[in-house]
Amino acid sequence: MPTPANARTASTPRTPANPTTRLAMAVIAFAGLGGFLYGFDIGVISGALKFMGDDLHFPQSDAGLIVASVLYGGAVATFFSGSMADRFGRRWSINVSSIVFIVGTLLVMVAGNFHMVLAGRLIEGLGVGIITIVVPLYLAETLPTNLRGRGIALFQLCLTFGIVIGYAVNYALKADAAWREMFGVSLIPAVVFLLGGLFVLPRSPRWLYTRGHEDEARDVLAKTQGSASVEKSLAEMKAVIAEEHARGKGSWRQLFQPGYNKAFLIALGVGVFTQLTGINVLLQFAAPLLNASGLHVAILGSVGIGIVNFVVTIIALALVDKLGRRPLLIFGTAGIVLATAFVGIVQMFFPGTAFTGYATLAGLMAFVVFYAVGPGVVVWLAISEVLPLAIRAKGMSVALCANSLTSALLGNVFMWVVAGVGYSGLFFMFAACTVVYLLIAIFPLPETKGRSLEEIENELFSHNT
Repeated sequence: MPTPANARTASTPRTPANPTTRLAMAVIAFAGLGGFLYGFDIGVISGALKFMGDDLHFPQSDAGLIVASVLYGGAVATFFSGSMADRFGRRWSINVSSIVFIVGTLLVMVAGNFHMVLAGRLIEGLGVGIITIVVPLYLAETLPTNLRGRGIALFQLCLTFGIVIGYAVNYALKADAAWREMFGVSLIPAVVFLLGGLFVLPRSPRWLYTRGHEDEARDVLAKTQGSASVEKSLAEMKAVIAEEHARGKGSWRQLFQPGYNKAFLIALGVGVFTQLTGINVLLQFAAPLLNASGLHVAILGSVGIGIVNFVVTIIALALVDKLGRRPLLIFGTAGIVLATAFVGIVQMFFPGTAFTGYATLAGLMAFVVFYAVGPGVVVWLAISEVLPLAIRAKGMSVALCANSLTSALLGNVFMWVVAGVGYSGLFFMFAACTVVYLLIAIFPLPETKGRSLEEIENELFSHNT
């Protein structure tokens, strides 16, 4: 039976803080651009969709497919990204993701019909899908313990900043209906992201060590974590890799074997239920939702939601390595339940009134506050930290593939669900799903604050065999 999280934390010796290095900060900055690209893609489609449909003459009934196409592409990419990262390396995969994203964006910008846009969005989704797997994986394996939480959380901060910029670009260009230029703005950070991967980012020290490049792994550790902790980190890697070899080579079947299945199911549950809060579809359909609720400045309202998301993520970033992952996730999911239930009640009992629009906007802002504090900042950490080394890349692939598929399916059926049960039923559904997420945070999820990946793996494995 697992030991309670507070007892585990109390009994675990603290890892000495590692010095912050310039390369570690460069790793965080450039890898964070991947989160920005993901977020910008979520934000920009919200405002560009209507202008795109008017220009290319496709019906609004196809809008859900345009939104979901990136997510379907992402689901495909997440499924093979882990194996690709294991075979060719984390940094190599980051470079591939930026090139694929640039190609997809260029195709959308020159598209002359619905099918070209759809193809471009699918390719963008492949790039985004690789990013969602490889960047958190790379950060988890490269950053020192004292920066890992904030570094991976910064990926989410950059994601929320990307959403804000996407909304702001929509607002700035809406008068000209310049939807092609809206997408084109993302080429600037995408090119910087590619240049960073080619010329600045080192290879993952843990990947290097598993491939027999011990000297290079030692060099990267010294540059990112400080020379004092290099030998300790190498000794931990050696011990864990020796145990992995004794247990057997990492494989898809291993995800469900004793010692690994608990960690994998936690990661899978976090991946799926993060989307079942409704976060992506609510952000992507924020403007239509607010407009349908009677708010006549819907695009401006969606900008406000994006700004709130970004600001609160900054606060969560400061808390994640102080308070821990579990307390933030419990607080955030509990708040989401209350916020979504509130919007459901507003939509049920006050339809078609001026009050509805402003109350819905207030509820959505409360939703993004709690999401940013909890799931938003914890999801990448939970998935990347709890998985053992042997199944980390493959487990993240499955968990984030399920995450993307869930998001894509929600985006695809969003309008149908609204037509069937109304916005009130939709928000009650999100509230019910988030209750399950809250239970995952309370019971099986371990606390990983201030602990090395090897310490986390040893604990989970010992409690599950």
